Amino acid sequence: MTHNRSGAVRRKVVQHDFYDSADQVGGVVLLNNPTNGSWEYDEYLRLLTTKRYSRIPSWEAHSTAQCYFVCADGVYPKLQSYVKERQVSHPHLRLFQFFPLCDAVIGDMDSYVTSYEKDGCERPSSTPEGGYGTVDDIPVEVLDTIHHRCRSAAALFREVDGSVPDTPLNGWKMLHEEHSHPLLRPLWLHIQCQITTDFKKALTLLKRLRKRYPDENAVVLPPVLRSPGAARILETGGGVVDQRNCGCDNDPIQERELCVAASQVEALLLPTVVAVGAFGGRFDHEVGAISTMLSESHDAHIVLINLFNTVFACQGGGWTQIVRQPEYEDKTCGLVNYGRMTECETSGLLWNVVKGRGRPSVTNDFVFDFGAFISVCNIVRREVITVDLRCLLTSVGESPADATTATGASDCEAQRGRGPPVVFSILRRQKKEGG
Repeated sequence: MTHNRSGAVRRKVVQHDFYDSADQVGGVVLLNNPTNGSWEYDEYLRLLTTKRYSRIPSWEAHSTAQCYFVCADGVYPKLQSYVKERQVSHPHLRLFQFFPLCDAVIGDMDSYVTSYEKDGCERPSSTPEGGYGTVDDIPVEVLDTIHHRCRSAAALFREVDGSVPDTPLNGWKMLHEEHSHPLLRPLWLHIQCQITTDFKKALTLLKRLRKRYPDENAVVLPPVLRSPGAARILETGGGVVDQRNCGCDNDPIQERELCVAASQVEALLLPTVVAVGAFGGRFDHEVGAISTMLSESHDAHIVLINLFNTVFACQGGGWTQIVRQPEYEDKTCGLVNYGRMTECETSGLLWNVVKGRGRPSVTNDFVFDFGAFISVCNIVRREVITVDLRCLLTSVGESPADATTATGASDCEAQRGRGPPVVFSILRRQKKEGG
């Protein structure tokens, strides 16, 4: 992972692969949402199967990264119940009679209505009465146990691979007797802290695991950055995917120049964490999940997903280039600034935003603020969307300055501290019946 706190302008390149291969995914968090249903549980199980219990030969996979799976508080027994109810009609779920559904369950346990012993979890012996104070109080020996069991589960699956998914029920029981390993139980991590959400606790745990095992948590590049030829699309913005001409600030030359400028900046290497269960139910829960995502966006690319949405943070004070995945992502999108945004320029949208760039534009006089104007119901017009949040004005009302100078970088860092976080959302394509 790379995070430069010196004020240098950085670029995030986004091209999600968790819709299929999930090579980039280094962590998955299942949140305890009262509206979680079959989609949330199935999506979590799909990611777990893809990353850990997949029949794809290791030499065919791009990813060498470790991927940890964390359940937040009371969602774990709900996930267990969901799997047990469907194992008869969905034989592939019998896998989870013998392999763990996650590596750790973490939270303040205020919504954990069963007992961890009954659910097959293990409470670390180092846990104080009432739980650890914070995630940082968890001993490194516990992190080592999580990491070891994660690797052991994957190794055991490879040992029995080829017989597990197709074995009839009585064969599964025999397999369980032959290969069951008592040390594969998830750890039950009770954290007392009431100031942080369970989502924040889960992300902090993942951060500690990545820091402790950096060599086994290599960041996998998005597909577009894996070859020079593919990366060229980032310089051009790609082709036009929506031919409508009713938008604004669609200047091909200016858009191309923006993409070229962005492509000259080295791309950040951030681990990808996918969170399921952030949306639906309580509104404060949703807003809290977005806030938590933003608070950790310097250390990881955190993506909130549900049936309809893929949501993530743009790079503050820098560039974000988004390569749309047309098979899985629709064209409808939004660029949401949580606060007053005085400078921004985009390319690749039907209604581009050009604000505070010292030149005429349709949107320059708009007040971009939460409570004023935000860009929702926008449309992806090109294959690549570029979002430029650099600070190019040394102060309000002055002309644009060169952001690559030392002064510009310093000003940009100051502006970044005042500027609002910006979130990008894109609508997910819905699978057709039977597809």
